Amino acid sequence: MEIALAGNPNVGKSMLFSQLTGVGVIASNYPGTTVEYSEAKAKFMGLTLTVVDLPGTYSLAGNSDEERVATRLLTERRSDSVIAVLDATRLERNLVFLFELIEAGYSVVAALNMYDLLRKSKLEVDVPKLERILMMPVIPTVATKGEGVDSLLYTSVQIRRKSGFAVRYDSHIEGMIKELERVIPSEEGGPPVRSVAIRLLMGEQSVIDRASDVAKQLSERFRDEFRRTHGEDIVVHIQRDRFGEAGRIAGEVLGRAATYRTRKSIAKDITLRPATGIPILFGVLALMFVILVFFGGLLEGALVHFYEHTGGVFFHDLGTRAENHLASGILDGISLSIEAMLALVIPYILVFYVMLSVLEDTGYLVRVVSLLDGVMHRLGLHGRAVIPMVVGFGCNVPAILSTRTMGSRRERLILATLITIAVPCSAQTAIIIGAVGKFAGAWWALLIYVILMGMLVVLGLVLHRAIKFEPTGMCIEIPDMRWPSAKQSAIKTYIRLKEFLTIAFPLLLAGSIIIETLLAYGVLQSLLRPAAPFMISVLGLPSIAAVALVFGVLRKEMALQMLMVLSGTGNLALVLSNHQMFVFALVMAIFMPCIAAFAVMLKEFGLKSTVGVAAASMALAIATGAFANLLLKLN
Repeated sequence: MEIALAGNPNVGKSMLFSQLTGVGVIASNYPGTTVEYSEAKAKFMGLTLTVVDLPGTYSLAGNSDEERVATRLLTERRSDSVIAVLDATRLERNLVFLFELIEAGYSVVAALNMYDLLRKSKLEVDVPKLERILMMPVIPTVATKGEGVDSLLYTSVQIRRKSGFAVRYDSHIEGMIKELERVIPSEEGGPPVRSVAIRLLMGEQSVIDRASDVAKQLSERFRDEFRRTHGEDIVVHIQRDRFGEAGRIAGEVLGRAATYRTRKSIAKDITLRPATGIPILFGVLALMFVILVFFGGLLEGALVHFYEHTGGVFFHDLGTRAENHLASGILDGISLSIEAMLALVIPYILVFYVMLSVLEDTGYLVRVVSLLDGVMHRLGLHGRAVIPMVVGFGCNVPAILSTRTMGSRRERLILATLITIAVPCSAQTAIIIGAVGKFAGAWWALLIYVILMGMLVVLGLVLHRAIKFEPTGMCIEIPDMRWPSAKQSAIKTYIRLKEFLTIAFPLLLAGSIIIETLLAYGVLQSLLRPAAPFMISVLGLPSIAAVALVFGVLRKEMALQMLMVLSGTGNLALVLSNHQMFVFALVMAIFMPCIAAFAVMLKEFGLKSTVGVAAASMALAIATGAFANLLLKLN
């Protein structure tokens, strides 16, 4: 048996999917997390269930990539049961999509999710009355706590029937629907004839392509006739009727709201109004920066100090007793790898992911999207582009994938280019904060972020002029502010950090052992000699930085770790000046994307665009680093 989860973006679908299946997917409080659908098996009442988490969509007639994928999966797979996940706090808006699912002939069970937030806002839904009106099961759920999940799954398995509810449209439209129904053949296992007729009237291309010539001509004549007689497109009128019906039902089943202004409504106002929202945004970013610089620095110092007096001493003693260079090199490589990971992953990457998870769960990130929509339009994008950018501060790979939420390929390419070149991922942030912020000072680290921000704006303006197009519109639900769930923040942080521990550390360990062995046999010095003139004269860096740059292409976090390994110390102030650390971190922040991001770009945009972005990032990194080195020498 197959169950599909469908609903608007940002209604808790992914969290409900996780509760139903036990699969540890990330449940984010913003649209864009599930661009591609997820699928998992679950055992229930002796049955093996296939649960499919469809991308969030506002309509079966949507034009975005997410909406097309959701509609195609619903049409092709015709799941045995569809769980329509509704945001209980925005019942009217969510009912409109539910109407479409009912019209399309699916066996639907409604999950009235986020019901705890509805209770807190002093509202209540008369669930039995809503079930009578819609002629279908409605189950209140709180996905974050697992409330109502068992009942929802039981109902989806046991009660599989189609609702008899139907939206009644304008009498003129109803007459057209009946006329079309006469010329549309009924298909066994296919959608109801009424649904096909309505979607033909709305001009849905996927339905038109499968319709007979008679049905096509008749629906086109009806659309033209309606436009002439009513002065507007029939789609507008159909949607107006749906929203009117949704508003009527919501008014009947919802209790009265409290008359006083709650703290949530006040928070919503001040975070969305530019006069107060922009200063709050700068305050949030400044707080994140301070936490990373000072708290991360203190944590790094404590961890490295502890390791040097425990594990470091242990490996040093073993190396001293080793009888050959190879054994000594392997032991030194292991020791320095562990020290580098302790100095980077926990103090900076872990702390950043915790802060990102908290911002997601509170609902604040979606407010940033709405707040910056006007600014992003100047770069040829819209406010939703902020979410992939924020994700990019964690890792560029999911950020590039989440550009699929944009309306066109050109928007996606512009956004992916900006993310790759001007948005430092958590590994690059660790280099900036862990090297420059700790040893050179916070102001030097802040200067790098200012340069990257300026580069993002200039590059965005240039790309917008070079690749001309009209930005698509933005439609996004803004959830209420809420307290983050410690459990969910911990789960999301663990999932994000797991990649660094399972992928980065083995690569770092192997690279460290190879480098220490080459150093022990005196081979590395000869390999670095050709790169020395360029590194020293152009960038003002020691020749060992060339190895760090190469390893940075494999994994960005390995650049700083390899620099520590090559230097033989975690205290970079002993081998690099403040100016050198600044130039190194600046170059690494812009330098070519890591191999994983390169592979994703290749898959999403093809070889030509990917190579172009990579070459541009390398050229910009070298040029910016050389210019910075020149200015610092003059001072």
